Amino acid sequence: TTLDASAFYYKYKDYQAFVQLGVNQTIINLPATAYGLEVELNSHPTDRLTLQLGVSMLSSNVENIILPDTVTEVEHDMPQAPDFSGNAMARYEFPLGGNTASLQADVQYSDKFCFTVLCAPVEKESSYTVLNARVGYAADDGRWSAAVFGDNLTNEKYRVYAFDSSLFAGVVAGVYAKPRIWGVTGTWRFG
Repeated sequence: TTLDASAFYYKYKDYQAFVQLGVNQTIINLPATAYGLEVELNSHPTDRLTLQLGVSMLSSNVENIILPDTVTEVEHDMPQAPDFSGNAMARYEFPLGGNTASLQADVQYSDKFCFTVLCAPVEKESSYTVLNARVGYAADDGRWSAAVFGDNLTNEKYRVYAFDSSLFAGVVAGVYAKPRIWGVTGTWRFG
């Protein structure tokens, strides 16, 4: 079993941030701070079982953000910086038919966050949880492997990008993560 932890504190004098000044998007330097803690646990309770757990706690703040009206100043968290995020994975391997079979499940959680430093209401993303699973079979010599997998099993709807350009283009850009996906993979190593 291994446990890794790190604490950090950053104070920026010139944090580069995109801001919308009227119809112009520009980069300006702003004061900002970020501090937090990351912890990762890896364990092998038996030869066949692997467990992993990771958590991240973050507090961030960007000051003097100028809103598109070019007058109002606000402060927000850094973009794409959730206060809490975590992940966990369990993998069990066992001999089967002279080779190795495996069962694996993992989960990822993200707290709410904003996609930009301006944090317009349409750029806010709610918290979400993504669950994945995998069943595999591999040759003991590592020459070949095959697996059936399912990603985003609960079909969680969340965005991986968003930008409010309604002020000058009349639209909000947004890219959603992949929906539930099932598939089969195979690998063959030559030589």
